[in-house]
Order: sequence, then C-alpha cells, then structure tokens
Amino acid sequence: MFSFQGLFAAGVFYLLCLFGTAWLSERDLLPRRLVNHPLVHTLSLGVFASAWTFYGVFGIILDSGIAYLSSYLGATFAFVLAPAIMVPILRITRTHQLSSLADLFAFRFRSGPIGTLTSLLVVMATLPLIAVQIQAVADSLHLLSPEAPRNLLAATFCAVMALFAILFGARHASLRNRNTGLVVAMAVESVVKVLVLLAIAAYGIFGVLGGPSGLQQWLTDNPEALRLVQQLPESDNWHTLLLAFFSSAILMPHMFHLAFTENSSVMSLQKASWMMPFYLLLMALAIPPIVWAAMKLGITGAPEYVILHIGMAQHSNVLTLLAFIGGLSAASGIIIVATVSMASMLQNHLLLPITQVPDNIRLYNWLLWLRRILILVLMSGSYLCYTLLNRPDALYLIGLLAFVTFLHFLPALLATLFWAGINRWGFVMGLSSGIGSWLLAMYLSDHLDKQAFNLFSDSWHSSAVMSLLLNCVMMVLGSRLCPTTEEERRAGDACMLNVMQQPVGVRLNATRVEDFEALLRPRLGAETANRELQTVLAQLGIGHELLSPLDLLRLRTQLEQHLSGLLGPVEAATLLEPLEQQDAMAGFRARDVHLLESQLEQYHQRLGGLAAELDELRRYHRLTLQKLPVGVCTLDSDGRILFWNAEIEQYTDLRADDVLNWRPASLPAPWGKLLTEFADGDLSHKPSHKLEIKGHPRWFSLHKAQLSEEASHAGMVILLEDETETLLLADKLAHHERLASIGRFAAGVAHEIGNPVTGIACLAQNLKLESDDEPVLETGKQILDQTKRISRIVQSLVRFAHAGRQEHSGQHEPMSLHECIAEALHLVSLDSRGTSPRYSNEVPVGLEVMGDAQQLLQIFVNLLNNACDATPDQGLISVSAEREDEKVIIRILDEGTGIPPELQDRLFEPFFTTKDPGKGTGLGLPLVYNIIEEHYGNIEIISPANKKQNKGTLVVITLPGTPVSQP
Repeated sequence: MFSFQGLFAAGVFYLLCLFGTAWLSERDLLPRRLVNHPLVHTLSLGVFASAWTFYGVFGIILDSGIAYLSSYLGATFAFVLAPAIMVPILRITRTHQLSSLADLFAFRFRSGPIGTLTSLLVVMATLPLIAVQIQAVADSLHLLSPEAPRNLLAATFCAVMALFAILFGARHASLRNRNTGLVVAMAVESVVKVLVLLAIAAYGIFGVLGGPSGLQQWLTDNPEALRLVQQLPESDNWHTLLLAFFSSAILMPHMFHLAFTENSSVMSLQKASWMMPFYLLLMALAIPPIVWAAMKLGITGAPEYVILHIGMAQHSNVLTLLAFIGGLSAASGIIIVATVSMASMLQNHLLLPITQVPDNIRLYNWLLWLRRILILVLMSGSYLCYTLLNRPDALYLIGLLAFVTFLHFLPALLATLFWAGINRWGFVMGLSSGIGSWLLAMYLSDHLDKQAFNLFSDSWHSSAVMSLLLNCVMMVLGSRLCPTTEEERRAGDACMLNVMQQPVGVRLNATRVEDFEALLRPRLGAETANRELQTVLAQLGIGHELLSPLDLLRLRTQLEQHLSGLLGPVEAATLLEPLEQQDAMAGFRARDVHLLESQLEQYHQRLGGLAAELDELRRYHRLTLQKLPVGVCTLDSDGRILFWNAEIEQYTDLRADDVLNWRPASLPAPWGKLLTEFADGDLSHKPSHKLEIKGHPRWFSLHKAQLSEEASHAGMVILLEDETETLLLADKLAHHERLASIGRFAAGVAHEIGNPVTGIACLAQNLKLESDDEPVLETGKQILDQTKRISRIVQSLVRFAHAGRQEHSGQHEPMSLHECIAEALHLVSLDSRGTSPRYSNEVPVGLEVMGDAQQLLQIFVNLLNNACDATPDQGLISVSAEREDEKVIIRILDEGTGIPPELQDRLFEPFFTTKDPGKGTGLGLPLVYNIIEEHYGNIEIISPANKKQNKGTLVVITLPGTPVSQP
C-alpha cells in the first residue's frame, strides 16, 4: 500500500519532468538537431500505446490468448503501409495546411457541413476513450492507495492534462506552426512506456521465474500457462479487430495530429514504417512474461492491472511505481494530443462558421483563447464521461466501441486517396448509415444481452461487419446517384494526382493586392489581413506594386493554403470565394498552365510510375521547344501568351517571365503591333517582314497555326524566323554579281569606244596639217582634249574590269609606305581644286607593306582627292599608320562634312557619285575597293569621325605587312 501523498507526489514529479522536457524544447534549450530529428517524431507516434495497450491487453490475453496481438499487429500493418497511405496524406495536409481528419474531408468534399459532421463524430467516439484513460489512472491510484479520493484524483489529473495541453499544444494561433515541445514530450512518454514494460518483463523472467532456464522449466511444469497465451479465439473475429486497430493508428485524432499536423518531413514516416513495428514488437514480447510471472505469484486481482499487482505482491515499491508511471504515461499522452486535435476541429468546423470575429479584438489572440477554452470544455466533457461510464469492464469494451467507430472512416479515407468518384453525398450516406447502424446494434445488445460486449463474441463482430458493409455500399451508391460538383472533382484530383491543385477555368475578379485585403478585412480585421497578405507575398517573392494575372492566381492559391492553417480549409475557401468567377470557356488558360508547371517543378521528385514518365516526356518536349533555333510563341484560347522560348527572347529582348500571360498587344513596339496583326489576320505566312530595331533594319518571316479545330477553344502557335543574315548575304552576293556584270560590260564598252575615239583623235590631229584657220585649229584642239578625256574614262573602265583578277599578284613587293603616301600627297597638292587643305604624313619612315607601288599610289591619290573635295580651306588631312602583328593599319582622316548615313552603303557601287555631272565618274571608290581586295586587304569608311562635332570622315585600310624577319 502507498500513501495518497506519495502517489500524488510521484505522479506530479513525472508530469513535471514532461513539462520540463517540453519547456526546454520550446525555449530552444535542447539542441535543434535533436528536437527536429525524424527519430524524435517517429517515437512520438508511440502515443498509440494507450491505457488499452498498457493495461487492457492483460485482460485480453487472459481471456482470449494470442488474440492480444491484434492491437499491435493492426498498428504494425498501418505503419508498414505508411509509404502507400500515410505519406500521401502527409503531402496533402502539408500542401493545403490541413490539421485534422475533419479538415481533410472538408477539403476533399469542399463542404463545411462535412467538416462539422466529421468533427462531431470524432469527438463522440474519442471522449469515451479519453474517459477510459482517466478511469485507468483513477483505478490504478485507488488500487495502490484505497483511501485516495478517486474522483478528486481524476479531476486533478484532468486539470493537469488540460494545463499541459494549453501550454504546449495551443501556443500558436495557426496550426501550421509546429508544437515541438508537445512532440518531444510524447517521444519521451513513448520511451518511458516501453522501458517500463521491458523492465517489469525482465524482472518477471529473472526475479520471479528464475531466468530463461527457470522460465522453460516452469512452462514445462505448467503447460496450461503456455496454452493460455497460445490459445486462439473460438471465432475469427480478431480479423475485424486487426482492421479496426489498423484504421485507428491513422484516423484517431491523436495519431492524425502527430503523424501529419506536427510532422514536416516524409522521412519520419519512412522511418516509422520499420521503427514503429519494432517498437510494438518490443511491447508485445513483454506481455507474456509478465502474465506468467503473475500466474506463478498467484495474483487473482483485476486482470487489467496485473502489472501493478506484481510489484505489490513482491513488496517492491520501485517496481510498483514504475508500473504506475508507465500507465500514467500511456494515459496522459492520448489525452493531451487528442484534446488538442479535437479543439482545433471544433474551432474550425463548429464555432468559426457561426461566430463573428469582433473588430476590436486581434484575431490571433482570439483564436488562441478560443482553442484553449475548447480544450477545457473537452477535458470537462471527458471527466463527465468518466463519471457516467465508470464500470469495471469499460477499459476495453468502451475502447472497442471507439475503435470500430473510427473503422467507419476508413472507406472514405481510402476513397479520398484512390477514388476520385466519391462525392459528399456518398460520404454522408455511407458514414451516417454505417456508424448509425453500429451504435444502434451495440445499444440494443447492451440492453438485451450483457454478453454482447464480450470482446470476441459474434454479436459485436457481426454488427461491425454488417455496418461497415452498409457504409461501403451506401457510399458507392450515393456517389453514383448524386451529382458531383466541379469543386469536388478538382479537389479529388488534387488528393489523387500527387496533391497538385488544378484550378482550370477560374478567373479572378481581383486585379491588385488591395482587392484581397478589402475582402479579408471585414472577417479578419485590418491588421491581421495586412499581415497575412504580406507573409504570403514574401513567401512567393512577389512585389506589391505590379501583379500579373498569374501572380494574382498564385497569391490566391497560396493565401487559401495559408488561411487553412488559421481558420480551416472550408472557412478559408469560403472567405476567398467572392474573388472567383467561373468561366464558361473551357480553353487552355495560360495562368493555369504556369501554376501547374510551378507545382510540377515542386513535386516532380515525388512522382512515380506513369506519372514520372509523363513528366519526363513533358520536360523533354518543353526543352525541345525552348532550344529551337526559331522563335516560338504560343497563345491560349484567351489570346494570352502561354509560351515564349529562348530564341524569341533573344530577338525581342523580352524575358519570358515578363511577358507570360500578356496579350500580344501589350508588348512594346514593334512586337506588339506585329504579333497582334499577324495573329488576327487571315494569312498563315508572312515572309521577309522588315522592322527597324535599334536603328537597324531586320527582316523576319512569320508563320502561325491553330492548335484546336474548335474556334472557341483554339490556341495558336506563332513561329518567328530571323532572315536578316540570309537576306544581307543574298544582297551581298547580288552586289558582287552586279559588279562582275558591270566589269564585263565595262570591258566591252571600253573596247568598242576605244577604236572610234582613236579615229576621232587622229582626225583632230590632222586638222592642223590641213588648215591654218585659228578657229578650226582651236576646235581640233578641243576635240583632242575631249578624246583624251574619253580615253581616261575608257582606261578607268578597263582597269575596273580587270581589277580583282589578281593578274599582278606575283608583282607584290615590299615597299615603303611613307614614301608612297608622300608621293600621293605631292601629286594631290599639285591639283588645283579650289581648296587649300593642310596635309600631314604621320606614317613611320621604316614601315613597309607588300603590294604594287603604282596600284597603291592610285588608291591613295583617289582617297586623298575625295578628302580634298570634302575638306574646307586650311582643313587638316592626316595620314597615319601602325603595324599590328602581320598587318598594317592605315588611317586617312579629314575634317570635311562627312557622308550621310543613307549613302554609306552605296559608296563602292560603280557609277555612284554625289558630285555634280561632269566632275566624277563614280568609279574611283569601286577601283580602290577592287585593288585593295587584290592586295588581300580591307577598307572601312567611318563617318562622322568626330561624333561630338558630327563631321569628318575616317578611312581605315588594312594591308599585309612585310614578313617578320626570324632571328
């Protein structure tokens, strides 16, 4: 026997240790690496081992033998299948900020009443289960200290549990914030439970049964003890128990809360798939030695509390206190977590839809205190259930009612993950008929036959199976016969297809952030609305000033997920519903596609099977379009830009991120007008369209095609091909061909003109022999002068015709460039052209080039004459040169008026001249060009040379230098 004060002090000390662990975690006094380790979260899932598993299992093994393993095996199957069931649920809850089973079903069926119904049923099934935990603690205290006031201890225990739940389970207004202290405390409790069972089992083997050899001998002498543990139940009802415990390990509020709401890592569930079965195996292996030790000691007390009787029979205070602490740990864990989870459910699905938030109260504090009050109410309700259901067999019989009740949520959960055809009517009809028939059958059985509650009787088993079958049938019938809304269909796809939303066909009435704030302000208050919006904008990296339609849709989607953790999914969706307007057009929307693209980028690592193959194919095709050497622009059925590849980015200097979801008309000139007119026009092809871009002409060919035969749903692809280089090359080839044709024509003309001109010159010369008349002689002289002029023109034509044929390439010799320039300047200065420019020869004396001296002299004379014609009196004409590697760069600079830009492209065309008639033939620069080409050089004319004064011309000639002598 223990004193009441001693037991109370032991229990308080243990709970204070839990408080301390949670407090240290919340204050970051424990290493964050330890607190956030997936192993800690995995251990917290040991909260499944409640008073049923710690106390009630001994009653089951003494009554039904090996069937006691049903609770351990059912949970083991649930954790082994975690990658197939629990991991998808985690992804859904984490993506959409769902915090409870009611949130999950409310989101899936897009219905507030569904969340309310689920919340009420969960609370109805869980409160009696919590009452059983309270009874287990009260009975164990009364067993160890009969004088202890049972109800007072139970009330005190409930108050302490409520305080713990408030302090460490209701610290944040939003459920998206993890309660790390709660998780760490539950992990500690899980370790305590298994260590206590293993310690008492070890004591039973070594302290009572005499070690392994003594145990073997005792079992040989008492075969009925071995048969008791190995006996199979008379019926196969334990299969249904396995299924009930399987569903409870996922669906009960405390398990759902720890597995999904307080979890942020898939890794912890992956570890749980092997670690939790091992944890449950250790607990299951500890049960038979404890039972055999109790049988050897002749313990005859209540079978549920065998573990306490062993210590009392051995007069071991340490052993007894260990058993009491283990039972206290098992009971307190489920009470704390289940109460926190149910409070959030009732807040989101029962109170918030009918409560108006006062404008003068901050929402976060209001929600926080509302949840805390609900925790107190739920704990009070649990204590009330304890006082009403206080019966000797309640420990596992009432637990059975709760487990089978949660079993009825399993069909809807599996349909949520694997069947998109279920709708809200099927869910309500199936769940109501299943749970209703189960509770009705158990109520009637309890009144008609007290044996109906036997754990392995046919009565409850047949009722459970029939109610579950009715649930499934009504769920399928209701889903098939009743209509499914578009919202439900999209939510079903979001739950099935890698938890990605597909907001197809939805337009937003909002056009700016202020529209969102105005919508949220009446419900949340100005301060809270602004804070939530700023948080979401920061998460998305979106600026507040200018938002594209795609940004607005992303903001709306992220804001709904953010508010789900604060108000619940249904309240969040209802709050944002006025922003949406359904579009009758069912075409491909650019904003929807890009939202899906961003989600695919986020989830592509999680895709598997056919989904992964399709995603890889999508990526390959998108990369193909992105890398095409042709500009690609696709428009959706709204005429908005859906795709903008890298090549068209290069053409337009417009990034894809800046133009996606724009209409072509919004693009800057000249692209907006070009693409809009072409998209709206009747032509499918538009070749060689000229555009002025940055002052330079460019030519583009355009092609387009409709992407759908239905005009209302048709998108469009536009191809933009840059043909500038091709056309310039064609023009250059045509120019060379014209030069060659003119050369051939010039040679023919020179030949034909030469003969008659020679005859005219001879006749003119003969006039002075035939007449002494001065006017006749003067006329003959004039005729002779004109024939000489014609001869010079003919010789120029001949030289032009022969230039570029490289007939004199073998005559190129080293020559002094300085001397050549000096001679050219001398010759030019002798010509009186009406101007007197100044000349400067800045060419180094020793600089040499390879070439024909006469031809190069002709080049420089022509260029210097042109410079003289453009240079004013006393203007400077300078010639400089320098050697670069094996080349010589020559620069002729004048201070003339320059050459207009529109004429610069025609300078080297034969017969093109800007001089007055009779003052130029237009063959000078073409001859210069051809001679320089013959010398393997290059010529470039830059005008104006002086950008600031907008005058002067610079001629840059590149010629081969003499070979560098080898040392």
